[in-house]
Amino acid sequence: MLCSDAYDYQTYANALVKSVLVGSASTASTVAIDNKIEQAMDLVKSHLMFAVREEVEVLKEKITELLDRISQLEYENMVLRQYATQEALQKIQQHHASNT
Repeated sequence: MLCSDAYDYQTYANALVKSVLVGSASTASTVAIDNKIEQAMDLVKSHLMFAVREEVEVLKEKITELLDRISQLEYENMVLRQYATQEALQKIQQHHASNT
């Protein structure tokens, strides 16, 4: 999502800068060109910052969901271990040892 937005804003900024350069070729006002370029870059920056903030919020929500899931799985694991046979627990330990 972010890369696509960044590309779109960059494309928009490039088009805006080109239109400013073409339109100002007849006026030859360097200050006006610089101001328009600065405005275009500020617009791109603000759009990118907005996109980054949105992405951060999505990631924060996902982290919260994952932490909740970890907590749930840890509780389930604790309960299952309480009622598991010794043989089952040994198999789990052997499997874990062979994978590390």
